Amino acid sequence: MSSILVANSNPDYARKIAAVLRAAGSNVSCVCTTGAQTIDFANRHYHGGVIVCSSKLRDMSALNLPEIIGLNYDFLFLLKSEQSNISGTLSCASLILPINRMDLISSVNMLLNLSDYTSLTVKKKLAQGDFDEKQVIEQAKNRIMERNHFTEPQAHRFMQKKSMNSGKRMIEIAMIILNM
Repeated sequence: MSSILVANSNPDYARKIAAVLRAAGSNVSCVCTTGAQTIDFANRHYHGGVIVCSSKLRDMSALNLPEIIGLNYDFLFLLKSEQSNISGTLSCASLILPINRMDLISSVNMLLNLSDYTSLTVKKKLAQGDFDEKQVIEQAKNRIMERNHFTEPQAHRFMQKKSMNSGKRMIEIAMIILNM
């Protein structure tokens, strides 16, 4: 089972983010304020999940955490508006503050679904094949670009990585992103 971890240097803000996710039915396993706590939790819970994280934690820049923690966890960075220029350099999803509650929930669910998804609905739709695969993949890339501030190459690479890491085809990843 995947974990959701909220990491933010401000404990009140971290608890508020966790409360929003819990109210939406998500299981938030941990709330951290430091990079050391985040790394420790990720190392103890190797099964992976999503880390919702501000760019700076009390003891370090959180932007280094994806390389430290590795592939088991996906990151959703919450960036201040003046940091929006760095969202283009990240290989992780991001949302620009102030965040929309539904964008937060949708982004976390998308990342969780990409790692956990084994839906028969997707397999049935793939078997029926009554859609244009290229168009579905483009729609998924556009959704990621719009909501998570990826460039087109970043969105494509993100979907490619998810496809390779999960052993799923790109069209499956696209359908998961679009909740088809």
